[in-house]
Amino acid sequence: MKIAIISDTHNRIGRVYDNLSDRDIDIILHLGDVCDDATMLGELLKTQVIKVKGNNDFYEPNEACDKTIILDGKKIFITHGHKYGVYSGVDKLVEKAKSLNCDICLFGHTHKYFNQIIDGVWVINPGSPTYPRDGQAGFLLYDTENNKIERILL
Repeated sequence: MKIAIISDTHNRIGRVYDNLSDRDIDIILHLGDVCDDATMLGELLKTQVIKVKGNNDFYEPNEACDKTIILDGKKIFITHGHKYGVYSGVDKLVEKAKSLNCDICLFGHTHKYFNQIIDGVWVINPGSPTYPRDGQAGFLLYDTENNKIERILL
């Protein structure tokens, strides 16, 4: 299964769409800020989308801040991260993911790429394709067959 992992698009999906339009992806995981972007990408690419709301998604009262999903046998905790103090570290995320018996934890909010295995949980932030705070705009592709991510820099 090929999964696009995207966060913090902030109403600018053009470059993400351009980079996904010729790729064979099965699903988009959007980690918040802005949920409408996720919906639009899904419609344009005719691809299933799973999304969570971020701190800038005030107009999404019915969307969840966190979700636990299973894709291709991997149990994944997805969140924007703002409710877990991710600017100060990922300890609370790891604790939450472990309490849910998740293999992977995906988050956004910091606009910085992050990829570490911590206490048995693979913790990943794709960064931001629009307003990167680490100087590298991008998103991720995750191939569950080989259990590897590819960072797509824009």
